[in-house]
Amino acid sequence: MPDTIFAMFLRFYFTVLVTLCVSRRSASIVEASVIGAQQCGNTTTMCNAAQDCCDMQYSPTKFGCKIQGSDSCCMPGPPLAPSTTLKNCLIIGDSVSIGYYSYVDVIEKELAGICQVQHGPWDVSDGGAGATTEGVACLDNWLVTQAQEPVKWDVIQFNFGLHNLEDNTTEGLHNYSTQLLNITNRLEATGAKLLYALTTPFMPDATQGDFVVEALNKAAESIMSTKNIPLVDLYSVVTQHCGKVYKDCDWCRMHPCSYHYNPTGEAAQAHVVAAALKTALGAN
Repeated sequence: MPDTIFAMFLRFYFTVLVTLCVSRRSASIVEASVIGAQQCGNTTTMCNAAQDCCDMQYSPTKFGCKIQGSDSCCMPGPPLAPSTTLKNCLIIGDSVSIGYYSYVDVIEKELAGICQVQHGPWDVSDGGAGATTEGVACLDNWLVTQAQEPVKWDVIQFNFGLHNLEDNTTEGLHNYSTQLLNITNRLEATGAKLLYALTTPFMPDATQGDFVVEALNKAAESIMSTKNIPLVDLYSVVTQHCGKVYKDCDWCRMHPCSYHYNPTGEAAQAHVVAAALKTALGAN
């Protein structure tokens, strides 16, 4: 008799457990349908109703979101749900920003208890935000999480430049300025405090007399000045250590120098970015 009662109890327990699991799964499905999100494969990446899931080689989940009627497959937004106890900070940029953002010992430690910092897009091995053309197309996807959760960002630092180097013409600079202004206006609409990180040097061009990075930074500075958006001068952080024009530097990942920096160079930039975020948050 006791065994029978115990068996009945176990059946009842597991029935309740399964019911709860199914209910939670159903609630998740309902919630996803309310926000119009669709799951990409069996991953954590989701796309909204106006997008289709697309293959993205360098996405951590191998998926991105393609805007219907567009050729752009956009990398997913930040991976974590927005913090409900800390401020929410976003860094938008290319592989250089992925490099210094990856120094969690610097950025996370210096902002511990103040702000949850994430990178948009969610990318750990490719070009991140890419050129301004990608920024115009994909910005909205980077302002929500990879699960399409809206975030009330407190501070957004952004940069575009190294993926715009190929067209160093009057038309190219005009297109860069127009597209960067489009991105800036949309970021302003979020209500977040904005910071603009100046593009770091690309010496293979500069040593040949092509100062396209400097021209892009000048155009960006002009836009940010009219909008009173503070600059995070990572360009000067590098040149003050490596020199105004240089072929090699002990901060560079490759020798002679190219786009990227070694751990020492990335950590130096991370300290400056962390300090800028703290200032914007009034946490200094």
